[in-house]
Amino acid sequence: MHLRIRAVATAIVVATVGAAVPAAPASANVSQGYVMGSGTWTDDWNDEGPISATTRSYNNVVAMWQLILWADGYLARSGVDCRFGPGTTAATKKWQTARGLVGDGVVGPRTLARAATRLAGYEGEGWFYYDGAGTNILHFGRLADGTWDMSLGVDLEWRTLSYTAASFSVCS
Repeated sequence: MHLRIRAVATAIVVATVGAAVPAAPASANVSQGYVMGSGTWTDDWNDEGPISATTRSYNNVVAMWQLILWADGYLARSGVDCRFGPGTTAATKKWQTARGLVGDGVVGPRTLARAATRLAGYEGEGWFYYDGAGTNILHFGRLADGTWDMSLGVDLEWRTLSYTAASFSVCS
């Protein structure tokens, strides 16, 4: 009987101590091919990128970044084409400088982490929005496997945020 009580007590201690250990932060790798996350969503973008005019310059992650620039008033909606060209580079530098970052035109972990401060959760687990300047809102989801996706608008096409594919209809 004492062994059973001791085993139960040990299990309770292990479960309690184990619950107190913080979850590991998200750990993404561009080689996974997608914007990824695990655990709490608030740090999912802190290890993403880079994308720039010379690095991974044509894909859905570029479209996401262009839509963030649009939502914040730095790029015209017509400039969203999944290509990290001169207009996106110039808008990125302005966006970065306005937020106290180095305006180098490269969207890496620091830039994406700063953008992620405008993300908020809504409508339950796995749904998010980016609250841009004025009334510009972007819609995101995080799938069960940690892959992020986004929509070009409410109830419009949803695509995974891929570093290797440009599959939105706006991608020319």
